[in-house]
Amino acid sequence: MAHTKPPILSPFSTPLTSIDWLLVSNRLQTVTQPPTRPQTSIMPFPFHDLPGEIRNQILRELLTHTTAIITRSANQLAPPKPTPLNLTPNILITSWRNYYEGLSILYGENTFQAHPSYLTSVLFAMDPHRLVVAHHAHLIRRFHIRVRLDCDPFFGNERVKEVFSGAEQLEVEVFRASWGIGGYEALDGFTSVRAVKRARVHGSVGAKFATWLKEVMETQEGAEIRVLESDEGFVDRYWDR
Repeated sequence: MAHTKPPILSPFSTPLTSIDWLLVSNRLQTVTQPPTRPQTSIMPFPFHDLPGEIRNQILRELLTHTTAIITRSANQLAPPKPTPLNLTPNILITSWRNYYEGLSILYGENTFQAHPSYLTSVLFAMDPHRLVVAHHAHLIRRFHIRVRLDCDPFFGNERVKEVFSGAEQLEVEVFRASWGIGGYEALDGFTSVRAVKRARVHGSVGAKFATWLKEVMETQEGAEIRVLESDEGFVDRYWDR
């Protein structure tokens, strides 16, 4: 009797159930597809859990600038070039708490330029295109203003005293078309300013007068004012007008 070889059965020679097909397809996917990494949830940084001192330091890094005010030569009439402001004010729109905590830093710890004619009625951040919203102007405590000596000022003396007295910082940059043209009359209002924490006067002005005016503006209200001495004829002409 001849012996015949048993037939070689293929694993697919018998009908597969739906469960078998599912197991086979899963094995094929395991072989052909790379393994996937487990999904991890990203938790937000607990910014408000930080101590207040650290939060304020972070806000100052984002909302204040230390770039020096770029001014031109004293006998040039063009306004200063815009100061680059490397700020990130978007932090203010992340939450109401960041908004209220950062607002006083943004407006209170940056220097803003007062308008040479309208003072704080028109404030801008070193560039006329960066106007300040009116209802935030009361937060500003640091000012820079350019005063031209050879033109009559548009502001009154009382207005200057009202606006700048008690400021944290006031920088008065004096200029004129040519040295010797115009007296110090445009600075009359600044001689009534008091209680400025840090004042600076520079530009087309005598050194002794600039030092004296700085001391006057930093003097507390009601305190005695030092008598001004002659400064190479400029102060004599100023007081004898």
